[in-house]
Amino acid sequence: MYKHTYKIILVLLTIFSTGSCLAQNHSSNLELGFFSNYSTSIYKGVDSGVESLPFLSYDSDSFFLQGTSIGYHASKEIDFSLNYNESFFDPSNSDDNNIKKLDERKGGLTAKVAIELGVLKVELEQDLSGKSDGFSANSLISVPLYHGSYTLIGSIGYTYNSEKLSQHLYSVSMVESARTSGAIATHTSKSTSYMSYGVSIIKPLSKSFTVTSDLTHIRFSDSVEASPIVTKNHKTAVEVILIYSF
Repeated sequence: MYKHTYKIILVLLTIFSTGSCLAQNHSSNLELGFFSNYSTSIYKGVDSGVESLPFLSYDSDSFFLQGTSIGYHASKEIDFSLNYNESFFDPSNSDDNNIKKLDERKGGLTAKVAIELGVLKVELEQDLSGKSDGFSANSLISVPLYHGSYTLIGSIGYTYNSEKLSQHLYSVSMVESARTSGAIATHTSKSTSYMSYGVSIIKPLSKSFTVTSDLTHIRFSDSVEASPIVTKNHKTAVEVILIYSF
């Protein structure tokens, strides 16, 4: 498993390095920004969370870097990238004493391919870290609703999480259950899915500064809510990004 993973990473990094060299001879765009995200949670004992961080974005004809993602434009429609997710869920964020005794649902390194065809974007993402060994498949339709002094975009998406990924996110092992003296029952999750509905507003403030606001509502399948560590089947997120373009 791990030898195969390292080979994948080596190949992708070689492609990205080649793309970076080629990018020096093509048009490119460098951006610095700051984003703040507020999101409710479906996990027991967690009401909401706020995250604020600076980020760097670089995009050329061949190579791109955005936050914790590094990728290569194989064509105008197809991108390959490596991505890093810090954590899906940290039990220490919960105010439920039994939830605090569970294992952290850690993130890790993933490989992603994204295909964009007009208003439709399809993504396939595979875990490379060994945390879950699972994958997800996502489809998103984004439609411009208004364009003037600002741009308004509406979107609707569907995401499928494989059984292995779902088990990592929502299952409770016998060892974890024992730590809670059975207060949280064991649970084995099957594959899961969710629908997302979003609205984005993009507003140029000057030639260099742009602010983007995103509102996203997510509805999870019944198989997610069946987990004893989940208390509801929906969550909402609001993100504001301030970008400076060079």
